[in-house]
Amino acid sequence: ENEGIIGDYINFGDVAAECVQDEERDADGAVMRHQDDVFLLICPQSMVGVDASIIQPLSDMVGAAGDRPVILINPSLADRPSSNGQQGVRGRAERLAFAESFRTVYHARCMYDSSTGYFPILGMMLRRGANEPWVAYQRRDLADGIGEAYVPLLATERDYPDGAEINDAYARSGDWEEKKL
Repeated sequence: ENEGIIGDYINFGDVAAECVQDEERDADGAVMRHQDDVFLLICPQSMVGVDASIIQPLSDMVGAAGDRPVILINPSLADRPSSNGQQGVRGRAERLAFAESFRTVYHARCMYDSSTGYFPILGMMLRRGANEPWVAYQRRDLADGIGEAYVPLLATERDYPDGAEINDAYARSGDWEEKKL
């Protein structure tokens, strides 16, 4: 009945509605408690070249979870091209709307010049909580050459700032040449 359970706390399963555990009901059929209280999904994403999107099974799972929290850690819910074009135009608006229905609570991402790869790290974007601002930091080497500091350049209460806003903030810092972040 509880295959995959570890102790009384954690269940493992796929991203699917059928993996949402049933509730315990009283004699009148009222829900007394849910077997699963919270759903924590790590790195849900659609794969390039695969004929199925993660969006539909994830949407079904969120629907089956009802009002219980569904937390995504490091998701990538963007459309990916499938091998035979199934994730093309049809249904794209609905997939994007579902992906946008999640709210970013915490975010940390290194920023680097995309033309050089993942090094050197130029700075980072950080959001420390649901009611916290998005902050762009610039990485600076310390004067003694040992270590580094991250200096805040931009903070915004609204959505994630776009690349132009971030580049402008870096340009205003005085020690910056235009980069493609």
